[in-house]
Amino acid sequence: MHGSGTDGYHEGGTAASWWAPAAANLLIGMVAILPALCIRRLLAKLALLHCAGSFGCLGQLPGHAVGMTLGAVLGGGFVLGMVLVVDVLMPWQEGRPLHRWLGMTTLVPAPFAIAQVAGWI
Repeated sequence: MHGSGTDGYHEGGTAASWWAPAAANLLIGMVAILPALCIRRLLAKLALLHCAGSFGCLGQLPGHAVGMTLGAVLGGGFVLGMVLVVDVLMPWQEGRPLHRWLGMTTLVPAPFAIAQVAGWI
């Protein structure tokens, strides 16, 4: 009986109903650390360049910029795909309320922020 509450899914605001979306999005956030590090490194290197009069400073980019850009784009695409599958497609297919899953996407940057504040990265 789909959606009747007999399938083990808890309706309401219980802690059990928020546990799965929170844990899934925190795990996605742990994967998202890699593209976030690529973006941070790219921005840090580009901020140090002195680009007086040139648009984009393309001639002065460090040698690892292509690898960092690819890491950021491919890793970010992978993370966005995971968010789409885990937070939209799976709950929609199972008949679960999307607002809980989409609301918990705010936890995706939490592992990066915690690691940054703690000085681990």
